[in-house]
Amino acid sequence: MKTIKNIAIFGWAVLGTLLVSNPLVAAETSIDLSKAKEMCANATPQQKQMAKAAGYDLDSLCAQLNTTSLSGGSSENKDKLTQLPQRRSDSSSELDPELPPAQPANPLSLFTPEQIAAMTPEQLAKVLEKLEQDQVEEETEELKAFGYELFAGEPTSFEPNLNIPVPASYVIGPGDTFEIQLFGKTSQQLNLSVDRNGQLSLGELGPISVAGLTFEEARQLLKSRFKQQMIGVEASITLGELRSIQVFVLGEAYRPGSYTVSSMSTITNALFVSGGINHIGSLRKIQLKRQGKVVTQLDLYDLLLRGDTRDDERLLPGDVIYIPPVGTTVAVDGAVTRPAIYELLNETSVKQVVAMAGGLKPTAYRLEAQITRIDDNGFTTSLAVSDPAQSTVKVKTGDQLSVQERVDVKRGVVKLRGHVYRPKSVAWQRGMRVSDLVPSLDVLKSLPQLSSAILVRERLPLRTLSIETVNLAKVLQNKGSQSDKVLEPQDELIVLGFTEEREENLADLIEALEKQAYAGQSAKIASVSGLVRFPGIYPLGENMTARELIELAGGLAESAYGLNAEVTRISMQDPEQTEVEHHFIDLTKTDSRFVLQSRDVLNVRQRPEYREFATVEVKGEVKFPGIYRIKKGETLKDLMTRVGGFTDFAHIEASLFTRSELKEREEKQLRQLREKLKADIANSQLEQSNVGKNTNLSSLEQLSENLDSTEALGRLVIDMKSVLSGKSEDVILKDGDSLVVPAFRQEVSVVGEVQYPTSHLYDPYLNFEEYIERSGGETDKADDERIYIVKADGSVVLPYKSGWVNAIGVEIEPGDTIVVPLDVNATNDLALWTQVSQIIYQLALGAAAITRL
Repeated sequence: MKTIKNIAIFGWAVLGTLLVSNPLVAAETSIDLSKAKEMCANATPQQKQMAKAAGYDLDSLCAQLNTTSLSGGSSENKDKLTQLPQRRSDSSSELDPELPPAQPANPLSLFTPEQIAAMTPEQLAKVLEKLEQDQVEEETEELKAFGYELFAGEPTSFEPNLNIPVPASYVIGPGDTFEIQLFGKTSQQLNLSVDRNGQLSLGELGPISVAGLTFEEARQLLKSRFKQQMIGVEASITLGELRSIQVFVLGEAYRPGSYTVSSMSTITNALFVSGGINHIGSLRKIQLKRQGKVVTQLDLYDLLLRGDTRDDERLLPGDVIYIPPVGTTVAVDGAVTRPAIYELLNETSVKQVVAMAGGLKPTAYRLEAQITRIDDNGFTTSLAVSDPAQSTVKVKTGDQLSVQERVDVKRGVVKLRGHVYRPKSVAWQRGMRVSDLVPSLDVLKSLPQLSSAILVRERLPLRTLSIETVNLAKVLQNKGSQSDKVLEPQDELIVLGFTEEREENLADLIEALEKQAYAGQSAKIASVSGLVRFPGIYPLGENMTARELIELAGGLAESAYGLNAEVTRISMQDPEQTEVEHHFIDLTKTDSRFVLQSRDVLNVRQRPEYREFATVEVKGEVKFPGIYRIKKGETLKDLMTRVGGFTDFAHIEASLFTRSELKEREEKQLRQLREKLKADIANSQLEQSNVGKNTNLSSLEQLSENLDSTEALGRLVIDMKSVLSGKSEDVILKDGDSLVVPAFRQEVSVVGEVQYPTSHLYDPYLNFEEYIERSGGETDKADDERIYIVKADGSVVLPYKSGWVNAIGVEIEPGDTIVVPLDVNATNDLALWTQVSQIIYQLALGAAAITRL
């Protein structure tokens, strides 16, 4: 069956034809030629076949599209359009986009390319819309009449093969040509035609009447005359060019009328010439009439179903092929080889109809079928038929025989699935046990959960599901014991494993159990949460205890509190209200028999004060760097004792301490600063445009780009010497902390808006201003009032905060960095820019320390 995609491909091919032949249409419809080319490139062989059946050579059309532009349409291109013979509406000379009642397989084939090119865009759209609607209806149509597709999409001429030998039974008539070769005493080649009197003129031998004779009779007659009248001469006689004859195709033909065909033509040749049989014509009672009498009756089902052409008689001049209306029909649907609507001739029983439909499929339900029939009172009724392949029940016209597919449900089997190498379904036998499904550990994948597998059972009469648990370890140790349960038909054993999640294996079962729930009967499921190996929802077995549910969930996790657990239950004993109950159960007692109920939630808590080992990392100039596990409450001073203290080359004041949670906080702060910074730049640009200022914002934009490339570090500024001496509060360590102790640095760095940013060897007699002078002094863009110093420990000192006098006394130490910031008078938010500048240099210097290490 064709799809809407087929229609789209074909429709674009036709529109492409219009673009080639009529550029005006392309302009009016705004069709993109590249779209048509793309559709051509993606056309499948099935789509090309569909277009060919409708009368269009898609390969040729696409070839023209590839060489033609929207403005290049010409009559030359139009003349090159390749078409196959197709059915067209000859009855109307006017263009009518409305489709006639008797529609062919493709409505577009009713119109010639010239008619299509003459359509307005609205008319073309209407035709294509009708085509799509018909296709949708075709897709939803349940059955088609059998055999009529034989004529669909075929050419209007179907010539017989004239190169085969002429049969001996061929009847000679006026217009046939004899090729006679004489040899022996005389050699001569004769080409003689039968005249309208039915005679051959043989010169000295005189005329010989051959019309009405078969080819064999005419050949023997001619040989006899040559032998009698020409002593010593033999003749070789064959037929050359054959005559054309006129026949009539009447009745329910697609195009009734008179047709001229070859004298070798048969009934089927004439049918193809006339376009075939329309949908109300009979395929089984096609009559060949000669001189008013029925010569033979052709059943096309013999040809289609059995390849039998015995009744496909050769035609004579004046023959009439009459196609009567279709007779008794029966629809066959469902699990048969060839569902369709069949016309009956001599078939009367269900058995014969099923055989006509190709028999039953292997998946058919063979015990019963259904006949839908209209009774004598005009009502629709149904009739059950047993064993349709052998049934002798009589069928009536209009019946619809439906053969159902078999139900895809296995009966009389037991199944194994889950954490196994080969899931299987085997026939149940009386006395079969669990050990017959799982005879050894070789059946199971690695790390199976042997303590509890799930046995699902169907309970009659409603086939509701019930759950039991099976200890596979005990089953394999003691086969045939009470633990090795006897299986029943439809039992299913689900094996769980420790290497895979359970949701996939249990999802269908949980869903089925929930569907069994109704008022007064809750779903047989329970949940387990907390510190078990596989928390989730599990099927609830009869009288299942909390301990059994924990085993089903894989047992307790490593950090679980194993003394007791909590069960939360929804109580609906009071019809007026629903209550929530909490029960604490003791897990240490082996005789604890707390029975779970539907929808219970079992929560296993974590062991008090339990946590995974926390670690910190120590790098650089310490005696024993590495990753250390820490206990709760351990401090930085304790850690330094464990790492053996500092080496002789350690720059203790420049120790870099980072923390994960501080890094997350810094990342959030950086995001906020980036947003504020970009908003400030935008406001400054707006202010320039409104006030008419011409301030250069390139420096501000550069600062914004630097902030975008800055990454959070998470540094905690500490005075290491004070911490170790006890003068300042000790740092309590946390998981993920990191300490980097760099080697001693002798230099002092000067960065920012100076002539030559660089590092200088530490000189205790120089102040920060003298270091700036050694770097060439400040640039024109420098903000000399907000110079700051980033100390080796990461802290920031503002020398001018307390005035010029105090600034002179600021002490510079090895590892310090003097920062001369950018003049940011272009913005009103000076505090923001200062904060941004300090953050950039602080993080950059910390990152540089880690990089150097």
